[in-house]
Amino acid sequence: MKVTAFAATMQAVWFSHDLGETWNRPKTPSGGFYNEARCWSVVSHPQRPGEFLAGTDQGLYRWLHETQCWNYIPSPMDDLHIQQLARSPDDPSFIVCGTRPGEIFKSEDDGITWQRCNLDAATECWFINTTRVTSIQFDPDDRDTIWITIEIDGVFRSKDRGETWESLSAGLRDVDTHNLVFFGQPGERTIFCATEAGLHKSTNEGQTWEFCPTPESPWPYLRCLETKKDGSGIMFASVGQLPSGDVGMLLRSMDKGETWEKSPVPEPINSTIWWIGTNPVDPNLIFLCTIFGQIFRSQDGGESWIKMKRELGEVRMIGWAPTPE
Repeated sequence: MKVTAFAATMQAVWFSHDLGETWNRPKTPSGGFYNEARCWSVVSHPQRPGEFLAGTDQGLYRWLHETQCWNYIPSPMDDLHIQQLARSPDDPSFIVCGTRPGEIFKSEDDGITWQRCNLDAATECWFINTTRVTSIQFDPDDRDTIWITIEIDGVFRSKDRGETWESLSAGLRDVDTHNLVFFGQPGERTIFCATEAGLHKSTNEGQTWEFCPTPESPWPYLRCLETKKDGSGIMFASVGQLPSGDVGMLLRSMDKGETWEKSPVPEPINSTIWWIGTNPVDPNLIFLCTIFGQIFRSQDGGESWIKMKRELGEVRMIGWAPTPE
């Protein structure tokens, strides 16, 4: 199987066709947007092989394998930073975007028309001044339900495809929230949330949250949570000294977050591991990126890792998808 790895960086989107060994970005004259465009998010969809959406500081763009070019998608987000993207697992035409300031926009016709959702979240906050959406997830058990995390304003949920939203932050030690993962069946599942002040979990669908100590980490700052895409209950959590500090770590849990161990990512890790890229097509192939450009790869489901030679400045998201033959 051929795959394309992708990285959203502060210098456009980079692609790799050799499992991260080498990276290239489309040239400005033919690539579709400026090579120093700031890109925060890239998303693929299994029903659209060879197609990617990218969220930038210049709007939303679509990449097609056939044209090898980014094409601009008109939207009301042109003057905002598109920090996060998601497409419904059942319908790639249903696109949800999260921005800075913290707003949600959706399109149910593949980007032809857009609606600003009534999120009613804060747009200003302490420390970073302006809130931003840090993750968007369609509920794995109800595709009409959407969950988002906001830095700095907590966890929000919509049960009606983004029409209305409720804040679900009771019990969080800090509303600087970054990511969510889900384990279990409806009515008895556990949801984990990564925050600036550590790991939290909810067993009542986000109505309340409980702090979960992770003594294996010397720092409380958790950024990204991800599961191994094989139903095994293995979960990864990235931690760091600070959002843009000079050291980071990857934790692994083999028992759905009950206990943790340090994962053997080659050191030194130059900053917080910002994103963990997985795909259910091959649960053993996983990529990591640090915010300051390092890229790591595992081909055995996280048992071992190697660092890629190439570094890419600032990286905000990494992932991979099968490449059309």
